[in-house]
Amino acid sequence: MKKPIEERQSVIQNLLQGEVSIQQAMTLLVCSRSTIERYRKAFVASGKAGLIDHRHSNHYKLTSHQKEKVISLKKQDRWRSARNIRDKLDLSVSEIAVGNILRSEGLTRENNKRVKAIIRFEAEYPNQLWQTDIQGKINFPNIGILYLIATLDDHSRFVPAGKWYRTQGKMNVFQIWYESLSKCGLPDAMLQDEGSQYKARTRLGTADYQWYATQVGIKLHWATHAETKGKIERFWKFVQTDFVPEVIKAKTLEEVNGQWEIWLARYNYVYKSRYFSNITHASRYHTSERRLTQLELQTLLTVEERRKVTRESTISLYGKHYFVPPGYIGCRIWVKIKGNKVCFEANGEVFWKTRLRE
Repeated sequence: MKKPIEERQSVIQNLLQGEVSIQQAMTLLVCSRSTIERYRKAFVASGKAGLIDHRHSNHYKLTSHQKEKVISLKKQDRWRSARNIRDKLDLSVSEIAVGNILRSEGLTRENNKRVKAIIRFEAEYPNQLWQTDIQGKINFPNIGILYLIATLDDHSRFVPAGKWYRTQGKMNVFQIWYESLSKCGLPDAMLQDEGSQYKARTRLGTADYQWYATQVGIKLHWATHAETKGKIERFWKFVQTDFVPEVIKAKTLEEVNGQWEIWLARYNYVYKSRYFSNITHASRYHTSERRLTQLELQTLLTVEERRKVTRESTISLYGKHYFVPPGYIGCRIWVKIKGNKVCFEANGEVFWKTRLRE
């Protein structure tokens, strides 16, 4: 243990006055020769303040009696954490120090008894429930930040559609949703969080996603916690560890999505899940019997927006600028979005078509 500062000051003063030798100072302060030399230089330079030791470890060591109380309390109540034990015994050490004691005694690997049990859920059959979400931004050094939007079948973990985008806007969400319905039919219900892309922020009115889900007869369930969407969150983790490292040095967004299509096909049709006794996700999945024709989908899921053509003969649509053919400057036109296609309409006639920008 360190000696009180007054005692250190007295010994160092005697050393400087030649009343004690370095060897005697080492014995009196129970320290090494290098420590005495450091004390002497610090005292000459700063006086008593130079002898203040700013390290804290020796000030907060637990006694053997305190260690016994820590171990005893943990054995008595195995649910207690290191932080809880420290606060309960009013100890002056960090929770890390308490955790080290518990670890040395083999008392850390103990499953806590849950006050509220975990309720696990899995849809009984394919297309009973889909999950959809937006993976948090991932930074590609040569491209920038990208977002992955996808849908996933709760029963089989089959992924009907997914794609990487530069933004997480509602039209990108809607595009993946439209593609999923086109390929696999309609699910009974969908689970998603309460992001603005899915649910209206105001008490009155509904988001486009909500309105169109009602039109095609899909029931919506809202997740207030990430754990509720556990299956698609686990899929995000798998994507980050298995796919992203292979394309992290990609030069373009098109390159990422090209490799993604190949990887997703392998995930659905080749990858064998240990959770499902080494069978593929596609083996547990079949398309929905509730299907709409392409014409019905385009009719029901057409997003219509009103826009005014600027002096530069352009319109702004979800943060992107689109060119409009000459002759419509100052006019208000209808913009109809069908999947990834955009149609410009005026006087009841379509006069221009283009693709939805990502």
